[in-house]
Amino acid sequence: MNQTSRRGYQPTGLKRKKKVQMANLIETLQAEGTFTTFTRAIKMTEIVAALREPGAYTMFAPTDAAFAQMKADQVEDLFEDYEDMSKLVKYHIVMGIYRTTALLDMIFLKTMEGQRLTIASSATNERDTESLVDGSDAHGYVVRDTVTTTLLESIKVNGAHITRGNVSTDNGIIHVIDKVLVPRFMVI
Repeated sequence: MNQTSRRGYQPTGLKRKKKVQMANLIETLQAEGTFTTFTRAIKMTEIVAALREPGAYTMFAPTDAAFAQMKADQVEDLFEDYEDMSKLVKYHIVMGIYRTTALLDMIFLKTMEGQRLTIASSATNERDTESLVDGSDAHGYVVRDTVTTTLLESIKVNGAHITRGNVSTDNGIIHVIDKVLVPRFMVI
């Protein structure tokens, strides 16, 4: 007898799951509540429309605390200069989705601004020089696409640490960073 009887009964294990829709990059930043300055910066640029649409983006998002490390007049000057703010925002976004495990194998990522970000991990370098006595990876750096806190904190993007990685959205992924990335040759 097949799975469905004549009366239309179907065992509960075979019901279709409803597709859950996540928020896009902008909605996710707003919901977090710790990216108000960066969200405000994005909204004043032309990239805001693209970040609400389907796509595949990796965003390195500085928190409000990261902006607070800058001088107040520098932040104010940025918000008064549309072109500089646009460059700064685009410098935090890369086309394609790069999870933290993928960043371990990267050296550079080209940003939407056009310049490259430098990716470095001290843990990756340490693993190359370590010899483990029992032949196992005792540190457990990467296990099934999960990055440990120690490894996560070792990943740097232009010197900024990733403090939280792999925040998934409908149209990309967000890595939280602890400082604002400034493109080369930009004076703030």
